[in-house]
Amino acid sequence: MKKHYVKLMLNKRVICKKCEVANNPITRFKGLMFRKELEKGSALLIEPCNEIHTFNMKFPIDVVTLSNDNVVLTVFDSVPPSRVMPPVKTGRKVIELNAGDAKLFGINRGDILQIVETD
Repeated sequence: MKKHYVKLMLNKRVICKKCEVANNPITRFKGLMFRKELEKGSALLIEPCNEIHTFNMKFPIDVVTLSNDNVVLTVFDSVPPSRVMPPVKTGRKVIELNAGDAKLFGINRGDILQIVETD
């Protein structure tokens, strides 16, 4: 199965050039489980999704929940493996980033992210 990627932008600035999309039952279920790492500067967009877990993960991640209009609803920093995150009622998408990237990129609650298709 060919992987699908998008770019993530915040305030017209590219914050992730290679964001993998998990948008079918298999890729959404698998997420980042069993991976040794998330490549620096990359991310995973899971949609539809309003809650995640970090079971079978080998590294901490930042978790950003988005509304249907890509408004940032929650930002959880450095979520360690083997955790269950609470569901976000109005959440429709989740972005998983390397731990520390949400702060590095300046992602805050209320921001609007742009999700741009790549060639």
